[in-house]
Amino acid sequence: MINRTVSPPIKDAVEFDLKLKPYDKFILDNGVEVYAVNAGAEEVIQLEWVFWAGNWHEEQNLVAATTNYLLKNGTSTKSAFEINDHFEYYGSYINRACYNETASVSLHALSKHLPHLLPVVTEMITDSVFPDQELQICKQNNKQRLEVSLKKCDFVAGRFIDEYLFGSAHPYGKYSTKEAYDALDRKQLVDFYNTYYRNGKLV
Repeated sequence: MINRTVSPPIKDAVEFDLKLKPYDKFILDNGVEVYAVNAGAEEVIQLEWVFWAGNWHEEQNLVAATTNYLLKNGTSTKSAFEINDHFEYYGSYINRACYNETASVSLHALSKHLPHLLPVVTEMITDSVFPDQELQICKQNNKQRLEVSLKKCDFVAGRFIDEYLFGSAHPYGKYSTKEAYDALDRKQLVDFYNTYYRNGKLV
């Protein structure tokens, strides 16, 4: 039995011999760089689209994150329900994430279903309409989530650390507030989307 009262020896990270798989790099006709790792012949695949569309590029707090989140919530031909139902039907998962400098859309699916899924991802990236009803639901849900999170010490501490390090006006030091959610409107999201997704550049 392991003696839990005795600390294990410290091992320097340089002593580990990590064998990472090599990657292939190639450039598409439109100039986008692709890094591919051959992980064997698996039936599952993960695709990720990374855009220069993070918090750094927004003029108003929360515009970047909200735009990224609502990509899945309606296009000119599909409602949020239809989009979610489509991915669920094929047993796939689509995720969105927004960071300080970049934002991403990632798809996890069986390889054989890609012909049915990629057109919908394309539609999300090129034809999102940001329905006002979806925006209002998003704002309400996020304000409720924020209210719960503000009761957690680690959440509050993390916000203060970033603000003290970078300042509240710096993109790295900003954080969500109820007032910032209330100030969001559809036009801000559409303008950001047109600039950094439809006419933007993949990382």
